[in-house]
Amino acid sequence: MSDGLRELLSDAIAAGEARSAAWLVARRETILSQGAVGAAPDAIYDLASLTKPLVTALLCARFVERGQLTGASPLGEWLPALGRGRDEGAAPAASVQEALAHAAGFLAWLPLYALCDRPDDALAAIGRAQRGGARDVVYSDLGYIALGKLLEQVGGKPLDALFDELVAQPLGLEATRFRPPPAWRDRIAPTELGNAYERDMTRRLAAEDGAQRFSASEKARLLSYDGYRRGLIQGEVHDGNAHFLGGVAGHAGLFSTAEEVWRLAREFLPGGRLLAAASLQCFTRNFTSGAKESRSWGWMLATTPGAVAAGLSPAAFGHTGFTGTSLWCDPVTETVYVLLTNRTFPIRPSLQEVRRAFHARAARLTR
Repeated sequence: MSDGLRELLSDAIAAGEARSAAWLVARRETILSQGAVGAAPDAIYDLASLTKPLVTALLCARFVERGQLTGASPLGEWLPALGRGRDEGAAPAASVQEALAHAAGFLAWLPLYALCDRPDDALAAIGRAQRGGARDVVYSDLGYIALGKLLEQVGGKPLDALFDELVAQPLGLEATRFRPPPAWRDRIAPTELGNAYERDMTRRLAAEDGAQRFSASEKARLLSYDGYRRGLIQGEVHDGNAHFLGGVAGHAGLFSTAEEVWRLAREFLPGGRLLAAASLQCFTRNFTSGAKESRSWGWMLATTPGAVAAGLSPAAFGHTGFTGTSLWCDPVTETVYVLLTNRTFPIRPSLQEVRRAFHARAARLTR
């Protein structure tokens, strides 16, 4: 009997909501549904912001277990380049745990490639722009860029090397990495023809600077920057900041297949190989109680209003990526739901309704 997932995703692609899709639903060690539409089942996708939990949050938890880091550690102690920000109480004074839960006071996004002459200037630019004040949840790429740099400081190696050594190799992942080699290009789903979307975001940011966050020279840089990619983006990271930072960053840059995303996601559920059982509580506990979103280390919780977790238990946690990727884990049923698409080729809708329908149908497989 069909589970309806292929039909659902085929209809979404026919309607122009994505170019291709690969999915996998598995409970414990058993794959319940797997397939692809418009791509091979082993196609590699730019995971975009799934990098945040799968790399950055996971490595932070590993370093805490090893005693190299604590959730209470102030970011500024490890990253003096952040400075103090322009406001008292700005992000550098926040803790690692607050940054992991998007509650550290970081701005959501800045085009660092337009504001900085070189990647080494990125942390200082992030620090100068922080808003400070009350630390409500603000989903932030910048906070995770800072966390990625922190991990490099703690681990003494580049982030991609840390991920490979501490995660990919122990799990036997062969198609999950930053900066995929050129030989993989034909297996990788393309993401956009040029960076027109970020170009428009940058120009709007400069034009709508009501908070006067940018100096006159910074506004000029934002408006005059013209280093955007114009060709087909395939086999290199879609995100402009991650590309500027060499393809490796704490917020984006990881590539993988649906099956290897599942194998990696299992590490956040009971029985994983990389973390002790007590550490898994960091991914299910709400560290932002009373805020507009319920956030754990790296993940959105299913109790967040509007979360695309139809049919999953209230204990579920998940994340999406701008390129069209999605991953949810349910510790109650020990089920992983992977949905990878390339909705940005060209930029398409948010896929929220498609994701809700996907989870509602896929959740029936666990009953």
